[in-house]
Amino acid sequence: MNGKFIRTLVTGIAATAMIASLTACGSTGAAEATEAVAETAEAAVDSAEAVADSAEAVAETAEAAAEEMPDPEAEIQAVQDSLVFMGGLKTAEGSAKDIDIAMFRNESGDIIYIYAVDGTIKDYGMYTTEEATTADGKTYSKITGSDSEYGYYFNEDLVSGIIVDTDETVYDAVELTEDDAREFVRQSLGG
Repeated sequence: MNGKFIRTLVTGIAATAMIASLTACGSTGAAEATEAVAETAEAAVDSAEAVADSAEAVAETAEAAAEEMPDPEAEIQAVQDSLVFMGGLKTAEGSAKDIDIAMFRNESGDIIYIYAVDGTIKDYGMYTTEEATTADGKTYSKITGSDSEYGYYFNEDLVSGIIVDTDETVYDAVELTEDDAREFVRQSLGG
C-alpha cells in the first residue's frame, strides 16, 4: 500500500512538472524542455518504484522473520507435553535443607531426574541409578548425576520416603506435587 502511494505521488508530481514546463516554454526551446522534463519524470518514477520495491522487500522479510521466531512458551509446553511425571519427593517441613527430586519419563522411555536445593536446580538429566545403603542401613536409589551423587527412596505409600543429599545426609521426605515438579522443568528450559 505504501509503495503504490509513493508511485502515484511521484508520477503525479512528474506529470505536473511536465505540464508546467510545457506551458512555460511556448517557444523554440519547448522540445528540449519537454525532453528534459520527461527524463526527470522518468527518473523520479524509477526511483519511486525502487523505493516501493525496497519497502515491500523489507516488509516481506520482517513478516517472514516474525513467522520463524520461536515461541518460547510453545516450546516449553511441547517439552512438558513430551514428559510423563513419574513422581517426586521433597524434604519434610523443618528440615535443615530444602531439597526436591523430580522424576519424569521422556518419549524414548528414559528417566529424567531433576535435583534442586532451596528452589534452585543443581542437576538434571538422564542418569544411571544403583542401589545403595545409608549409614543406618536404609536402602535407596543412588543417582550418579553430572558431578555429584544423591538419592531417594519411596515408602510403600509412594508419597513419603527419604532423600539423600550430595553429602550423604539423609532427610525425611514427602510428596513433591506434579505442578511443583513441572515448575522445575520450566526452570531447566529457561522459563
